Amino acid sequence: MKTAQSLAVLVFISLLFGIMPSLTDARQTKNSSAISLPSIAKLGIDLNGAYYRASGNQIIAGNEQIRGVHPFECVEFVYGRAIERGLFKNGRGIGTVLNGDAHTWDDRIANSTYRNRLSRKVKVNSVVVWEADLKFTWQEGNTTYSYATDPIAGHVAFVEKVYPDGSFLISEGNHVAQPLIKLIKAKTPVAKAAKFIYL
Repeated sequence: MKTAQSLAVLVFISLLFGIMPSLTDARQTKNSSAISLPSIAKLGIDLNGAYYRASGNQIIAGNEQIRGVHPFECVEFVYGRAIERGLFKNGRGIGTVLNGDAHTWDDRIANSTYRNRLSRKVKVNSVVVWEADLKFTWQEGNTTYSYATDPIAGHVAFVEKVYPDGSFLISEGNHVAQPLIKLIKAKTPVAKAAKFIYL
């Protein structure tokens, strides 16, 4: 397929399934050193933990999801990852505010006693929020990248690492059985559209 046709198909599929198109490949950072993406095991993500089950994750319990039948939604995974990292306990503290569609998480925080934890600056161990129905396309050299969020729910992910140039590594659930690990490069439209909730 031609590049323009491939891009159009990718964007259509992304919107249809509410997924974030491929930002997974490690590219060069500003300082020209390659970043390799770690495995979920290397990040310490243990999907057998209680935080990824209805018994230890109020969002999964509320959604009545059955693993294997309905793979992780982004909100379910991020909530569990925050518990797994010890940033709050299930249904306590800031965890009482984080619920509902992904794109509402920043609004819920802004209207709570945790409003000072909402920022445009990336930070490790934070939740990154993208609004609903975002569509971006941009060029880096000869490569075209695209990004689209679910037109209704938006998207959230967990910030695992921040690099000196402002790029950041995320883990996310996205209706897939295993979390996805992605590099979000600094100054791209995706990075500029992000909001962060400090946990």
